[in-house]
Amino acid sequence: MARPARQESVSGYYHVMMRGINRELVLQKDSHKSVFMELVSEQLAPDKIELSAWCVMDNHVHMLIKAEKEALSKAIKTVSVKFSAHYNRDQKRIGPVFGGRFKSENVEDDSCLLGVLRYIHANPVKAKLVADASEYRWSSYREYLGVPRYVSSGQRDFVWSLFDGNEKRFISHHAEYDDLDYLDTKEDSGRNRDDRAFRLIEEFCRVNGIVHVDEIHRRCELFETLCRSLVADAGLTLRKSAEYMSTTHQRVHEAVKD
Repeated sequence: MARPARQESVSGYYHVMMRGINRELVLQKDSHKSVFMELVSEQLAPDKIELSAWCVMDNHVHMLIKAEKEALSKAIKTVSVKFSAHYNRDQKRIGPVFGGRFKSENVEDDSCLLGVLRYIHANPVKAKLVADASEYRWSSYREYLGVPRYVSSGQRDFVWSLFDGNEKRFISHHAEYDDLDYLDTKEDSGRNRDDRAFRLIEEFCRVNGIVHVDEIHRRCELFETLCRSLVADAGLTLRKSAEYMSTTHQRVHEAVKD
């Protein structure tokens, strides 16, 4: 079956993700992270391919890039081929390093761009590698608060303009909670759903004055409302919702059915 063609972004911005084949930690070493970003840097050119944000994790990479679709595909392919050659020499292995073609999603407005920016910088925090994005070395968060290295100067200026050049607004934006779905690994998607579920339950208990979760089980209307919310708003399966509610799959099913 032919692969579906990538849709061209009207704004020219793309959220790109590359992942190690079979979830391998192909970027675990700092030296590998450095080589990867240097290869990305080689592909950058003003008004052709510009890097707005990035984060290199141990087994995948997120980047926010402004480019024409064809130029983007060519650049990512070049980076992939060159990094694979380097990695295979270093690890004395053969074969592909990244799993399939890179994933991408279009970023069509400033609001979405700022959401993707925050999501990319929050990756190591959500993975519990650091407590704050500023503590992680391998992302562009520090570049925005310090000396630029890989982020294109024009893109750095543009992003700062969205915050009116205010550093406090930049930091505050990254501290905000965002439950929108972005381009994720399967593991990240699971973590995000869990995070939404925890926050939803906490807010539900606060609004309804619930001190102990047992109160929800004793009040049918609250139980049904929370079950529906976990399924509809947090995106949990019936089985996963049952785990959070410390109940059975069948009881959740009865609560959410019309």
